[in-house]
Amino acid sequence: MAGIRRLFTVVGALALSAGLGVAYGADNDPPGSADAAKRGADVFGSHGCGYCHENGGRSAGKGPQLMGTSRTDDFITFRIMNGKEAKMPSFSGSIDGNQLSDLIAYIRSLKE
Repeated sequence: MAGIRRLFTVVGALALSAGLGVAYGADNDPPGSADAAKRGADVFGSHGCGYCHENGGRSAGKGPQLMGTSRTDDFITFRIMNGKEAKMPSFSGSIDGNQLSDLIAYIRSLKE
C-alpha cells in the first residue's frame, strides 16, 4: 500500500511540474513573473521554509542554499512535494499547484 501511495505522490508531483492542471498564480501570472515571485515569498515564509533555508533561501542552514541552484524545476517540485527522508518534510498536503509555481518563481528570483 505504501508503494502505491508513493507512486501516486510521484505521479502527482510530476503532473504539477509539467504544468498539468496548474493555472499559474492567483492572477494567472506567468511562472517567472515578479508577482508570482512575491506570492512565492509569502508561501516560503508561511510554510516555515526559512527555518532550514536561511536568509530567505539565500544562505545554507539546516538545508541547502536555494539561490542560484542548478537543480531543475522538476527536481525542486519533486523535493517540495515528497521531501527527503530525515532531511526535509513533504509539503504535498499543504502546498497546492498555484503555490508551488509561485514558490519556484520565488526561488528562481533570489538574488544576493
